[in-house]
Amino acid sequence: MKKFSYSLLFVPILAALYALSACGVQPLVYPGSTLSMPDADYEHEAHHTTFQAQDGTVLSGWFFNRGKGTPLVVMYGGNAMNAGSFADIAAADPSRSYLLLNYRGYGNSEGTPSERLLVQDARHCLQLARRRLGDETTPVVLVGFSLGSGVATQVAAAENPAALVLICPFDSITEVACHMVPFIPRLLPLDSWRSVDYAPRITCPVSILRAENDSIVPPSATDALIRAFTASKPRVFTFPGDHNDIFDAPGFRRTLNACLQP
Repeated sequence: MKKFSYSLLFVPILAALYALSACGVQPLVYPGSTLSMPDADYEHEAHHTTFQAQDGTVLSGWFFNRGKGTPLVVMYGGNAMNAGSFADIAAADPSRSYLLLNYRGYGNSEGTPSERLLVQDARHCLQLARRRLGDETTPVVLVGFSLGSGVATQVAAAENPAALVLICPFDSITEVACHMVPFIPRLLPLDSWRSVDYAPRITCPVSILRAENDSIVPPSATDALIRAFTASKPRVFTFPGDHNDIFDAPGFRRTLNACLQP
């Protein structure tokens, strides 16, 4: 009998990788660009607005402008999520201004998402929001959930906010993906969102809110990120429930509100 060659196992794997590369693999990282709900499905239409990115792409979202002198909270959402999902948090807190902006390709925002462009858009629109407030020195608090934790971490490393709040964060998307499908994600040309590389540069107060039974971000991925904050030791809060249930966990909103204090 002819001896079986284990090298043959790589043929279907390589074929699959080639097919994914040919059709574009970025949708694997950004499924929200096809799954997120349109903006019209959310209330608070009086606050709906658009911002223009540096390349002219029109980004859609909500801006709760409470006037000059109020702290600005910028919230970055997760995958398959419309930023309008945060509108109830912003509406319930009149003491702060809030920017909730959909990524490229999410909600009613134009364009196609990528790690480089999402971070570039986030930094640019942060400055535009400060100008709309009439105070470019107003304290800024960045809040990122899941994928948004990667955006918030990179923006914080560059912009030095008053505080950073990360909800269900990870060290890198690649490591999270490898937890689900070992090894293969490292072979794909995907955006990696390595927050672990940016965390050491952050000096502002950091708060991490994690889910006790997170089925998407493994505990090891959050633990690795926590260890990476060498210049600012994070405060860590753990809530019962899963990844997408954390906003409804007992005490979550009260803790989040306390973490927003610049």
